[in-house]
Amino acid sequence: MIIEQLRAGQEVTLEVLIGGSSFELKTEVVGTNAETGALVKPYVYNGQVVDFTNGSPQSMTFSLHCIDPHTGGRVVWKNVAVNVIKFRGVDYYAVDAKAFGKIAASSERREDVRVHVKKPGSALMEDGRRFSISVLDISDSGVSFIGNANRVTIGDVVEVNFADNAHNSDFSLAVKARVNRAEAENNGILYAGKILERDNKLLAYLCFKGMDEKLDR
Repeated sequence: MIIEQLRAGQEVTLEVLIGGSSFELKTEVVGTNAETGALVKPYVYNGQVVDFTNGSPQSMTFSLHCIDPHTGGRVVWKNVAVNVIKFRGVDYYAVDAKAFGKIAASSERREDVRVHVKKPGSALMEDGRRFSISVLDISDSGVSFIGNANRVTIGDVVEVNFADNAHNSDFSLAVKARVNRAEAENNGILYAGKILERDNKLLAYLCFKGMDEKLDR
């Protein structure tokens, strides 16, 4: 499969790789042509299209994943170029692969990458109870936090709320998770939960936070 065979409306995943970590953003193809490759819908935050290449570390690279409609397998174009361009007055990501890189390779799923949060927040129970927590870390599939409530049991669904700044953007997140671990700690109870729903806001936060962690090293 070549990148120009992508079709408008097809779901794709833009993967941002920084060193040994990677973060994925689901998006949709708008169209393709030989000059720009694939045009995909950009991630918009606070009314602005996010340009991941602006102020990014030199080690950042991009890959584009999709399901090949002919084989049903997951394929990837690695080391693609990603630029923000304007088409008919609207900003899009132009994703292009050069030469032999235009042919997609078989793709395997990556392992989930956690970022360190260490911010105060709150956990909201389904029955309306709320208690203060300290959010430790989060990925696109799980979150861990410390709280002082002891009425949370394995299997409970909680909404984890916290605010943070990542790559000069402010984020206010509300993430639903099902608790699958609870352990007593010196300063409270350590909870871990599986995230039930993830959206582009969470995925963008993970990407930006990962960028900051790489830049700080």
